This record gives sequence, C-alpha cells and structure tokens, in this order.
Amino acid sequence: MGLVDGPGTRTIFFLQGCPLRCAFCHNPDALKKAGGRIMTPEAIVEFAGRYRSYYGEEGGITFSGGEPLLQGKFVYRSLKLLKREGYNTCVDTSGFGDPRYYQKIMPLVDTLILDVKAFDREAFRELTTIDGFQAYLDFLAKLDLYGFKGQIWVRHVMVPGLTDSEESMEQFIRLLEPIRAKVDRIEILPYHTSGVSKYRELGIPYRLEGVEPMDKERAKELEIYANKLFAAGLREERAQNGKAREEKYRQLKAKEIASDAEKAEMFQVLRGLPLLSDVPEEDVSHVLSEVILSSIKAGELVFKTGDAPDFMYLIYKGQMKIFVNTMDGEEQIFYIYRDGDFVGGLNLLVETPYRYIGQALTDCKVVAIPKATFDKYFYNSPAVLRSVLSKSFERIRWAEELIQRLATSNASMKTAGLLLKLVKRLGVETEEGIRLELSMSREELGNYSGLRRETITRKLGEFRELGYIELVGNRVIIVKDLEALESYVY
Repeated sequence: MGLVDGPGTRTIFFLQGCPLRCAFCHNPDALKKAGGRIMTPEAIVEFAGRYRSYYGEEGGITFSGGEPLLQGKFVYRSLKLLKREGYNTCVDTSGFGDPRYYQKIMPLVDTLILDVKAFDREAFRELTTIDGFQAYLDFLAKLDLYGFKGQIWVRHVMVPGLTDSEESMEQFIRLLEPIRAKVDRIEILPYHTSGVSKYRELGIPYRLEGVEPMDKERAKELEIYANKLFAAGLREERAQNGKAREEKYRQLKAKEIASDAEKAEMFQVLRGLPLLSDVPEEDVSHVLSEVILSSIKAGELVFKTGDAPDFMYLIYKGQMKIFVNTMDGEEQIFYIYRDGDFVGGLNLLVETPYRYIGQALTDCKVVAIPKATFDKYFYNSPAVLRSVLSKSFERIRWAEELIQRLATSNASMKTAGLLLKLVKRLGVETEEGIRLELSMSREELGNYSGLRRETITRKLGEFRELGYIELVGNRVIIVKDLEALESYVY
C-alpha cells in the first residue's frame, strides 16, 4: 500500500524488467525480468480486492517497476480485468515498453505517472546508457493516438550538478508542451543515496558514486519555479487558442457565400432540421444570422486533430471525409459525410478537442455553428441531444463495421464490405443497377477499407469480371449483383 504512486491510497505492483540503466535507479533489483513473484492477471485482481475498502474514491492500483510497459501483454490483461471491476488504475512509466500493446493499454489508464529522465539527447544517453531521447519524445507525442484520455503526473529526479538550475526547469517545461493539457501534477524528486546499498549487494557498480544527495529545499524551490512556468504556459496557450479561434472565424467568414438567394435557400433547409425543431420561432432568425455558410474547396481542411471545439459543422452540400494519419504514415478513413450530416455536436457538448481530421472530398458548402450560438440555443435542447446521440450511435455502428473489415485479412471480404457500405450511403437505384458516384480516388477507397491502392484496384477488377459490378471511369461503380457481395460479408 502506498500514498505517493498515484492519487489516494493504492496497491503498487512492481514489475520486473527495464530497458534503461538509469544512473540514479533506486530499484536495481528490478532491472532484469528474472526474479520476483509470478502472478496472473486474475491474481492481481484477487489481491487488490482484499484492500478495496481502503482505496476510497481516488485510490486504486498502480503498476510500477522496473518498466511495466515492457510486460505489455500482462499489463493489458490486468488492466482490462481491473477496469471491468471498477478500479482506478495508474501506470508509472518511462515510456519504453512493448509498443504493440500501447493502444490497448492507454485507454485503460486513469493516471499516467511519467518519469522524465533528462531534457536533451546527450543528457538522456549519459543518464540511461541508451540513445532513446527521440523515442521518448515520440511516445509523448503519440499518447492521444494511443487512446490515452486520463491525467498525467510528471516526475523528475533532480541530480546535483545536472538539472538543478532554472535553465534546466525551463527545458523541462518546454519538453511537456505536447502533453500540457493532460498534465495534472509536476513533481521534483531530490536525488538520494538510499539505494546505493542495493548495488553493493548485487555487485553492480554505482555510477553516481560520490555525488551528494540533492538539497531538498533547493529542489522544492525549483519545483515551485517549474510549476509557475507551467502555469504561465497554460495562460499563454489559452491566449493562443483565443487567437486561433478568431483566425478560424475569420477564415470561415472569408469563405462565406455572399449570394442572398443561396443564403435564403439554406435558411429554409435549416429550419426543417431537428436541430432547430424546438428553438422558439422568435430565436430562429437570431440563430440563422449567427451561423456561417462557407464554401470549402475539395481538398481543403475543415478541421484538424487538436482543434478546439469552437464550431459544429453541418454539411449543407457536398462530401467530407473524416480520417486520421496512422503511426506508419498511412491515412485511415473512418467516415464519409454528405448532405445533412453534421460533425462536432458531441465535441461541443463535452468540450473535447477534435481527435480526427475533416477534409472536403468535393467542393462543399458547410454551415459552421459557433459554440456560443450552440450553448445559447441548442445546449439544453432535447431535439439536439437526440440528434447527437443518434448520430453517435450511427458512428459507433459504422466503426464496428470498419473494425470487422480491418480485422479480416481477406481482401474480397474487405472490398465487398466497403461496397455495401457505400451502397447504403450513396447508392441510387437505376435500371442498370445501384449507381455509386464516388468522390474518392482508388487510394482513398483503399484507405477506407484497409487495403492498398493496388489491392483495391485489383479486387474491383475481379468483381467486374465476375459480373458483380460495372466500372464507369474512375468515379462511378454500378452494383449489378448485390446478393453476391452480401455473401462475402453476411
């Protein structure tokens, strides 16, 4: 049981194995994977249950080490069971583990205790014996991509003569910029020599032999200084966000359609939407005067990852793709939106930044609803809530189907599944068959289905030869045999 390794009272499990060889490590007995006590994830949950009454609302389970992420499969299975039982979870890490499990582990972590060893490549290599500073920076930059949504406690061991200066603290705070919004606590741990005896017992040379313990008062002074710098950075970030919000508004206004006739037509369409269904008649004109109808060219971004939830976007005309760039540099398309679809309602409701990228597939006319307008007229609207929940449920189902498509290695199943999805969204019944007029290139079709451009092109050619589809140029597909496609999927 402990009170310092995460919020509240916690049970801490120290996992064996660490790829780093930090000069100040006070757990040298945990460096090798060998040793310790073998436990299963089920045993972890059973052990935690004995002390659950002590945890209260904040406390829970912490995995430390060693480097717990090195045992990725075990940590993932343990966290999955713990979250199923409602435990608060914490992982104490230096960011060096088994990357295959990061996307499984991070969504299950409530608090990440992040050890910051050094603030530049040379110092990192000197302290840890590995050239891993860039890998550490990459780990920080990808936490959102890994699905981490919790809070971060940052820790740094201050060694006399190495990082005990205001200049070092300034480097420290700059290093945290990519994760600043998630940082809840910054701690400076004064270097001590209480672990030296362990090195002697293990017969390991102690690399900081002769270095005196860090003065605790000086460490506290620098901790206060670091936290002040961090708070100032938050203030500056808010100011920058304000400027970015103004710039976004300016850009949308610059693309606003000037035609009074088109605005009048748009207003009539918007009046019939569920979003406006329970807005009092006397307020409708105010709402319509505050929204922005912008003309977005094909290929232009509507929003990007990290954008503040300052607008909700309604596609009045055209098509937009929602996607992310994966860790290996590929584009993964999640959704294709068209006339009448909207995106960002949930972001405005829960005030979370956009996690994906929205890009116009065709020339679009997009209605941007400012957050102030949303909060004033829509926030407490049952109709809006129903619309947002309905759209969220639709996207969850869509995501489930995408996962099913990506999970199979069978290119025929992926291609058939993609075509069936497009039939539902874009299909128009004609005498020739179901006509799909596409705004996506072959490469984008591949990104949507989890296939390479060459593969999707080949499979479409095979389906054409089998008589399932007809290809008209590069942008039109006519589905001739829907049942045959369904047989690959259902």
